[in-house]
Amino acid sequence: MFKVIVTQRVDHLKERNESRDALDENLCRWVIAAGGLPFPVSNVLDDVLLFEYLHHIDPDAVILSGGNDIGDFQCRDNTEAQILNWAHSHKVPTLGICRGMQMLITWSGGTLNEVAGHVGQRHNIHGDISASVNSFHRYGALSVPEEFTVIARSAEGCIEAIAHRDWPCEGWMWHPERDLPFSPLWLDRFYKMVTRG
Repeated sequence: MFKVIVTQRVDHLKERNESRDALDENLCRWVIAAGGLPFPVSNVLDDVLLFEYLHHIDPDAVILSGGNDIGDFQCRDNTEAQILNWAHSHKVPTLGICRGMQMLITWSGGTLNEVAGHVGQRHNIHGDISASVNSFHRYGALSVPEEFTVIARSAEGCIEAIAHRDWPCEGWMWHPERDLPFSPLWLDRFYKMVTRG
């Protein structure tokens, strides 16, 4: 099994005055189904502890999970930016799911726009990847920084998937873990990215 660092969303419970890191169990199941072993990372680690954690785990891949909008919780934004800096410099295969793809875009200097009709929907995507996918996002992009290529768009032109030009890194705006049973298409694509097959 290959080791996968997985970032977590932040849930704030006002009635308890408590913030929690959280991860959909189905994303862990999806990683396992792809042949990996998930290692969730906390959003409370400072840079020194975060890099120590990454060094200790020595992951074969990184997944930036979905949930939260960028800017909602600075601790998560910082954690993911530092993980991306590390993964990029070490060329560790990385997948951004939904918000994770948005993070890839903003981390590399791109911008997001609010999009309509992409929450709780299914739609077709076309390009290097053609499929019917789920959709749960309020923000998207119409262009990406030059180090990325667009590999799929929705019918109205919203970018749905990207790939880095010189690093095994992709962003998908859909949630592969939310389609049950898991699609072999996405499991195989992730496996090949990690194993460079």
